[in-house]
Amino acid sequence: MPGEVSTLVRGSWGARAPLLVGLLLAMTGASGKGPLWPNVCAKGDVTSQFPFCDQSLSFDTRAADVVSRLTLIEKQSILDNGAKAVPRLGLPAYQWWSEGLHGPLEPCVTDGTITKCPSNFPAASAMASALNDTLYLAVGSAVGIEGRAISNLRPHDSKIGDGLTYWAPNANMERDPRWGRNQEAPGEDPYLTGKYIANYVRGLQEGEDPDHVQMVATCKHFIANSLEHSTIDGRVITRHNFDAEIPIPELVDYYMPGFKSCVKEGRALGIMCSYNAVNGVPMCGNRQLLNDVLRERWGFDGYVTSDCGAINDIVANHHFAPDGETATAMGLKAGCDTDCGGVYGGNLIKAVNRSILSVQTLDISLRRLVKIQLRLGLFEDKATQPYFNPSKYGIERIDSPGHQQLAYEAALQSVVLLKNEQGTLPLKQGLKLALVGPHTNGREVFMSNYHGSRCASGGFGCISSPLESITAANVGGVTTGVEGVEVNSALDNITAAEQLVQNSDAVVLLVGIDGKQEGEEHDRYNCTLPGLQPQLVQAIASLKKPTVMVLIHGGAMCLGTLKDQVPAIVDAFYGGERGADALAAVLFGGYNPSGKLPVTMYPPEFLYQNPLTTMSVTKSPGRTHLYYSGKPEFAFGSGLSYSEWALEVVQITRSRLAGNFTERLADGTLEMETAGTSINIFLNLRNKGPMAGRQRVLAFLRSRAVQGATASSPRQRLWAYAGTELAAGQTAALRFTLESSMLAQSNALGDRVVQPGEYELAFSDGAREVTQRLLITGGAAVVERSVF
Repeated sequence: MPGEVSTLVRGSWGARAPLLVGLLLAMTGASGKGPLWPNVCAKGDVTSQFPFCDQSLSFDTRAADVVSRLTLIEKQSILDNGAKAVPRLGLPAYQWWSEGLHGPLEPCVTDGTITKCPSNFPAASAMASALNDTLYLAVGSAVGIEGRAISNLRPHDSKIGDGLTYWAPNANMERDPRWGRNQEAPGEDPYLTGKYIANYVRGLQEGEDPDHVQMVATCKHFIANSLEHSTIDGRVITRHNFDAEIPIPELVDYYMPGFKSCVKEGRALGIMCSYNAVNGVPMCGNRQLLNDVLRERWGFDGYVTSDCGAINDIVANHHFAPDGETATAMGLKAGCDTDCGGVYGGNLIKAVNRSILSVQTLDISLRRLVKIQLRLGLFEDKATQPYFNPSKYGIERIDSPGHQQLAYEAALQSVVLLKNEQGTLPLKQGLKLALVGPHTNGREVFMSNYHGSRCASGGFGCISSPLESITAANVGGVTTGVEGVEVNSALDNITAAEQLVQNSDAVVLLVGIDGKQEGEEHDRYNCTLPGLQPQLVQAIASLKKPTVMVLIHGGAMCLGTLKDQVPAIVDAFYGGERGADALAAVLFGGYNPSGKLPVTMYPPEFLYQNPLTTMSVTKSPGRTHLYYSGKPEFAFGSGLSYSEWALEVVQITRSRLAGNFTERLADGTLEMETAGTSINIFLNLRNKGPMAGRQRVLAFLRSRAVQGATASSPRQRLWAYAGTELAAGQTAALRFTLESSMLAQSNALGDRVVQPGEYELAFSDGAREVTQRLLITGGAAVVERSVF
């Protein structure tokens, strides 16, 4: 399986921007290329005399040896993200802050002959549409491989991006379209989020060396972080002062699964605690969640970093501690091991001298940090390890042909066909085609936020724009583009756009948002098309040409009446370096669309019914497909194909310890107990043509008459998905296994309980579904006791 950071998506870094600008300016003059920590524990190096270099000892023993040799001053100097060197022991500086959400946020690098830049894959909010665990694993692996290769070739300056601990992926939930960082999160559903996160983490961390990790994945932002900066009723509310008030059942069932999967299935070695408080307690000082849940209940055995400035927020914005010394003690006692922001580095010794922090507690965090560095191979001879070998992890592993194809495949699978009337799509080649809209010439917009350099010559000219990609796909035709309007301004060139369309056979409207509307430190105030884009859509639609509206964005859009004015709608999201190429392939039928919408597209009035500060997803009218009681514009899981598909349940078996057997009641209802049983459902999926294509089937569970159900019980839950690729006329069998424990939901105490009653199983291909009645018998069964 497969330098300088020249620019960043505008507005995506918020308060971190000045620090990162400094990084970008300094990058060209940095020195010290080659493997990180090249001499530590090498034969003859000063470090080789110490037991922490003895590979016959366990990582725990070696980590303890390092910490035992540090003075208190040295300990204070290595607890911030920019850990200082310890010359007395021969230990270099280390930077904990690096990024790899959907590609390495790294510079272009050279081996002296060839210059390569990191690959850029679709944003997580786009790739969630693929519902493809294999894809998520492959993309994570590609990012990890490139991260190692770039590290072996880049200058090492201990600045941001220099380390091997990637602060990725983002396991937060797309619970509201307005959140500025929706683009980083894999959808609104906890099951899908968990699957994406676990596979991406495994891809990043797992590689060819059984003794060391490829990279360290750090899932962020633990927990319930989905508000940036908004003004509500005249009050400024930011992620730095926000207290997320969440009922315990929703915290357990909705906000936790992504992080639980990160730890238990993905086996991530890092967690980032978030800025916000949860139910009154700042997350980076929240012992109950960082220790009792994360470490004791889930078995997490890695390091925890604060988000940048979150320890300071405990004092300055949450007013939960009177000073930096108390915040330092609070954070370390809770289990936040390193501070991005400098509070630990300026207050640790004072906290110890005041006896509000013990050295023993401090040393626990230090041992965790050193153990991470040991697992990365930093405390062993680099010449013996594949990940530090530039001949194995060098220039040829960066932006390789395999990774370019993977980026294209990921972008293809991310495209969702939402509407296709009047046979509008696929387009026929040879058309006189008009491209209209603010993203007609877009390049950087497809990169989403948190991206690295892309073009060796600088800028983003090497990324194909929609105009370029669609022109190339429209063989024998003429393709012309006019933007007409900008994303969000008063610039009005709609008349020119209308004139172009009047003389064309068909039109593609390229509309949406960009990093100026959504990003770190700023939320959206609505979910509709900004600026003059609605007027542009209405003007073009009124000309009655075959029209395709293409949405380019991160967080979900609301279209209102615009959705009814065009015959075809395609959701392309931020599709990465090959996003425009993938869009062109879908529009002209080179690829049969297979993506499913990973979010709910609400009507515009939804935003007036649910303030962004309301973290409850069950409060009427509810949020996400689990709880929303209104009529969405497009439902979660929607997604059309150019082929017609048929689904049929062909066999169901039930299993328990005594063996397998088939059991249905006389009316066809399936029956199983609340504990100790599972059922296997076999479906035939047939591609009725006319095109070959890939199809995904989503399995939902819906409560019908369930004992103990409340008004806050989910209306439906996603519990599995599967799919295959079929030629026209072919049929494949899909198997879904439902265990009784998967029906559990939390009660008021946080216990996860399987309740008896009547349910419905629904299997959807995004356009149609088949259902099966399910009866759960027996008494209520507790699957997991609450930690609260």
